[in-house]
Amino acid sequence: MNKIALGLLILVLFSSCSSVKLMDSWKSADFQAVKSSKILIAAKSPDLEVRKSYEIAIANQLKNQGIDAVEMHKIFPDFEEKENPTEEEVAEIIKQFDAEGITSVLVTSLKNTIKTTNEDTPQRIDIPTAYQNRYFFSFNNSDDVHALPKLPSLESDDVPKVELTSTTYVLEAVTYDLTQEKKKQLMNVCLVDITDPSSAKKVLQKFSKIVASQFK
Repeated sequence: MNKIALGLLILVLFSSCSSVKLMDSWKSADFQAVKSSKILIAAKSPDLEVRKSYEIAIANQLKNQGIDAVEMHKIFPDFEEKENPTEEEVAEIIKQFDAEGITSVLVTSLKNTIKTTNEDTPQRIDIPTAYQNRYFFSFNNSDDVHALPKLPSLESDDVPKVELTSTTYVLEAVTYDLTQEKKKQLMNVCLVDITDPSSAKKVLQKFSKIVASQFK
């Protein structure tokens, strides 16, 4: 088999392993009311370009469905997340949200990174048990502070190697209704399984569509 044919075969094998799919989701009985609110889309990453990519992709999908979605980096470019905000700081953030007419927030972050052999399957995550008592200002807890993977760095024109192990990113999108009391703010949890991503553009397209589909 010549080098070109071998390269194409490897590329096909690699591409067939790449996937983006809904792992699990949960909705509150009051979730439909969020669709008529102004939703702030916030992505967690210290890399501004990564944040922008996720926020824009999700916001655009929601806008296409007639939902009023705005990106965090556009409305609050200097927003700084603190691990333990004081009551005064929380009140100031809410005041800023109110001034912009924002009553709901969708936060996207990396929940877990799983290394498996080709024969293994990532473990299913229970919803909503693991999210009980979650509200917007609890998003700093240790189980929810992971930065999103820098998928653009995965872009390459080189023929990828066939690996015996797979990397799965479990991304979550959590929607809160800030008009509700703390125990009732959690409206939707969406977990997406991204395995061996080979294209940042395709991942963002599929991921944002899955997240937006929760609002249909």
